Amino acid sequence: MSIRDKLIAAGVRNLGEFGYEHVTADNILTDIIYAGFFKSMLNDNLGQGFDAEIKGLLSEIDSAEQRA
Repeated sequence: MSIRDKLIAAGVRNLGEFGYEHVTADNILTDIIYAGFFKSMLNDNLGQGFDAEIKGLLSEIDSAEQRA
C-alpha cells in the first residue's frame, strides 16, 4: 500500500469516527464536504513527514474543486 493510499485510508477512518459513515476512498477527494475536512487534516500534517504525498493529495482536491 502506497503512502498516498495510507493517507486516504487514515482520512476515511478519521471522518468515519466523526460520524461521516458514507465517506469512502473514492469520494474523500471529490465530495465537497469530505474533501474539505480531509484537506484540513492534510494541511495540519504538513511538516510531519510525507509532505510530497500530502501536497499531491491537496493538489488532487484542488483540481476536483475546480472541475466542480
